[in-house]
Amino acid sequence: MRVATLRIENFRGIKRLDLDLDEITVLIGENNTGKTAVLDALRICLRDLGPRRRVVFDTLDFHLAEATSEPATAAPIRIEVRFSEQAAGEWSDALVGRLNRDSVLQVDDAGLGHVILRVTCEYDAASRDFAQDWSFLNLDRQPLPRVGERALAGIQREVSYFYLQALRDAQYHFGDKGPFWRPFLKDTQLPEEKKAEIENKLREVNELVVSSHDSFERVHDGLGRVQDVVPLGAGDVVSIEAVPGRIFDMLAKARVNLGTVEGAKIPVGRHGEGTQSLAVLMLFAAFLEAWPEGDPIVALEEPEAHLHPSAIRALQRLVSGLSGQKLISTHSGDLLAEIEIQQIRRLARTRNGIQSFRVPAGLLSGEETRKFNYHVRQARGELLFARCWLLVEGETECWIFPAAARALGIDLDREGVRTVAYKHSGVGLLAKVANALGIAWYCVGDNDDEGPKARTTLDPLDSSHEKDRVVLPYQNIEIHLLSNGYGDVYDADMPNQNRNKMEKQPGETNYWVEYAKNFPKKYKTHAAARVAVEMEKRGDDGVTAEIRAVLDRVVSLARDA
Repeated sequence: MRVATLRIENFRGIKRLDLDLDEITVLIGENNTGKTAVLDALRICLRDLGPRRRVVFDTLDFHLAEATSEPATAAPIRIEVRFSEQAAGEWSDALVGRLNRDSVLQVDDAGLGHVILRVTCEYDAASRDFAQDWSFLNLDRQPLPRVGERALAGIQREVSYFYLQALRDAQYHFGDKGPFWRPFLKDTQLPEEKKAEIENKLREVNELVVSSHDSFERVHDGLGRVQDVVPLGAGDVVSIEAVPGRIFDMLAKARVNLGTVEGAKIPVGRHGEGTQSLAVLMLFAAFLEAWPEGDPIVALEEPEAHLHPSAIRALQRLVSGLSGQKLISTHSGDLLAEIEIQQIRRLARTRNGIQSFRVPAGLLSGEETRKFNYHVRQARGELLFARCWLLVEGETECWIFPAAARALGIDLDREGVRTVAYKHSGVGLLAKVANALGIAWYCVGDNDDEGPKARTTLDPLDSSHEKDRVVLPYQNIEIHLLSNGYGDVYDADMPNQNRNKMEKQPGETNYWVEYAKNFPKKYKTHAAARVAVEMEKRGDDGVTAEIRAVLDRVVSLARDA
């Protein structure tokens, strides 16, 4: 069974959130946009929830809308988990029979099966305590009558929810109390005769070690005098175990070592943080292969933690290979580079609270998908975390606008603004993706061939107000910089033979237009990089009014977003 949709109301920072889930769903967004809350909401419903009288919510799980809000007066928490067939007949007859016996199965007009679980919690003034309840719903989202406790237990048997948090302590996870290592220690599966043979050999080894260590004899005799004060039993009451004598004692002390590049084997907990984190992930994967009962739902919080970017990209193959439905939260652009765009859900704070955004199937054509994957997702996955995209024509603008922002004291990173060149992918494609993901955008172009063309690519979007987000503040970026005091920077790259071709003299009308026309294309990017350095040195005075206006606008859009 797969979770198809999740609705969360009044839970932690979430006022209301509707989320649809795929076989693999990747949650992205800034800190405190509800990614962990989504994973915890599923954990509460599918793993922690039990009898109605046992409240599993904490007081701080309630959505506190204001600084003076209190859990007792907060709106009720409501979480709805919907399991749905993706195709008629996907669920086995045996599963359908069990769901029917529990009276929770609902079938729609298309013949698809659904099970909807709702969990609520609110303050009960009569009992002066928090009251929790759960119910199963029909397709109109009304509670089904006469559904007993057995139904909840049945659903939790059908699906197994496993949650691996971002903070992965290898010492704990590979200890005898680690939830994924402990089952391996307990699962001996040894015949009694083999167990007896091993324990006999362990005792022989122990006796050899103890007898070879002279100081143990003094300890043995010294501790034996305890019997003189406190009776402990008949015979020799002191024994020393240098080697565990029983199977379960030996397994409890089992330790996993990993090799180093020098060949030494050291405990996993003494390796670097990245290796430890990856080892816990591998242990988790091994556990899922060996023990899950029911269809597993696997939640991974920041699986990329502490890993090198190349390792992060390779990690996606491991994650995709895990059995069951996967729900992943991440802050890694490198991980997103290996994720299909339709699998991404961007959580963002809006005027209406936290909302989920996605690129729906069919929004992009095959060619648009190829361009987006090549120019954005695989090359610059971090762009999907931005609040606002500043769309520019090419590399010159990618040098100039960030430098201008630094000259003005604007921190584009903190504002969530990313500069994106649209020359090869097109404004229309980038605008469609940005709109779908809830990312604001603003496009600046030259008022020549490419700039007006950028506006026409927005026609299919049928959104007139978005055409106002394409501005053409200058005829050409090079002419604009040359005519605003950066001619001396370009002069260093201007060959004499090109300069000698010019007919106009400095100060004449259209002198800089002719200069830009004769400036070698191969030197434009080099000159732009040096202009960027010079612009930062000049500070406020080095930024033109046109460039300043663009930066003010994108910062405003980012803050509104």
